[in-house]
Amino acid sequence: MLNALKFVHCADIHLDAPFSERSGRYSESRRKDIRNAFMNILNFVKEENADLLLISGDLYEHRYITRKTMDWLHMVLAGVRVPVVIIPGNHDPYLMNSWYKNWDWPSNVNLLSPEHPYLVLEDKQVSLYGLGFSAFKEGKPDLSAVKPPQQGYFNILMLHGTLDMDFTGEAYKPLTSEELAGLGYDYYALGHFHNMRTDYPLKNAANPGSPEPLGFDEPGVHGAFFVTLTAENKEVKAEIRRFDTAIRVYHEKTLDITGSRNLEEVKIRILGLIEGMNPRRDLVRIVLKGRTDLGIEPRILEEAYAEDWLYLKIKDETQKAFDMES
Repeated sequence: MLNALKFVHCADIHLDAPFSERSGRYSESRRKDIRNAFMNILNFVKEENADLLLISGDLYEHRYITRKTMDWLHMVLAGVRVPVVIIPGNHDPYLMNSWYKNWDWPSNVNLLSPEHPYLVLEDKQVSLYGLGFSAFKEGKPDLSAVKPPQQGYFNILMLHGTLDMDFTGEAYKPLTSEELAGLGYDYYALGHFHNMRTDYPLKNAANPGSPEPLGFDEPGVHGAFFVTLTAENKEVKAEIRRFDTAIRVYHEKTLDITGSRNLEEVKIRILGLIEGMNPRRDLVRIVLKGRTDLGIEPRILEEAYAEDWLYLKIKDETQKAFDMES
């Protein structure tokens, strides 16, 4: 076994996501943001001389991806010049009409499909097994089919699914840390949930989240992982370092406007709330709370900021100042 293996682990890129909350120029701008975030990953691979790039599912949106984007994807992946290993997710499953089955991928791209889930890269001394999707929803995978770790190699399991969470039912490959630990792999490259997580009970398991956030339920900075596996005394240790890739940042703020005397005062309070944010980077939703008789019209308030902000949405959840039924 080599002394060390360094690779980039990302997931949930969602190329050509529809962004249906707003159409036209905004949607196309956000799809461009996703491509730029992905380019940040590929550039990092080159700059750090990574040995591999792992993509743990949902590289693209099966229902929306265009031929133009696929041509672009072919070009940029070929330009990485290191092995790229992909598993299909629930948004880009391995269907009969999948691009995974019907596209001439670059020679450095390796797909771990349900038909061929296992790969050994002899020159890197790494074996990889993928648990991806062949449908939009799939239940618990059969772990008895997973190949055992290969002695003298770094062993990586790639999973797009739900780990240690039972709220999704049986739809998205639910597994526990205990079940995966029994496989004995050195690193578990997870995908599916869009917020970063590294605190699993399972040793060396990590989910990088989406490199570009896709909605207000994905706040804060987003990125990918740079992972270094080292072999010491028959034990493999993982150093996991997150790096930023996102173009935008989502923020949701709550503002209690009880006592505001007029709409101009509300606008001033909104300005105070968003002070310090970047209007060309940050995507903001402000939820108005409290009791008022001002007659809030969110669209009129939004127009006051439309010229300066790429996306600023007002949501009115106020109540009447005097509710006779209460």
